[in-house]
Amino acid sequence: MFCQKALQTDVASVESAAKAMNQMRQDFIFYKRAYEDNSQSPMWAYMVEYFAERYSGLAKEKLRTDTLDTQLQYSIRLYCYGAVGMTREWLMKDNITPAQTVVQMMFHSMPESLNKLFFE
Repeated sequence: MFCQKALQTDVASVESAAKAMNQMRQDFIFYKRAYEDNSQSPMWAYMVEYFAERYSGLAKEKLRTDTLDTQLQYSIRLYCYGAVGMTREWLMKDNITPAQTVVQMMFHSMPESLNKLFFE
């Protein structure tokens, strides 16, 4: 479920990411269990890795390189951990804020170096 929908999401588009988050809300039981899982290989950890790979691939494409420097890799991973964590918080605790608003807040909170790379 996660992988199929994640592949269809443009990680640099408010509309696409908001659509995916709205779908998460519709599949609440699945994601609730995924986010509550703290086993050795929880799904949320795979989500972090997946999105870190997506953003890394996008960065490599935009920079026309095969490798990213350590600081950029760190910024991507930090952002992905935060985004997955805040998505969990939104899904589990916030029944009011629209998905598009949450995505806009995430993009606005992205480290400046990433924001410039992906959106300018």
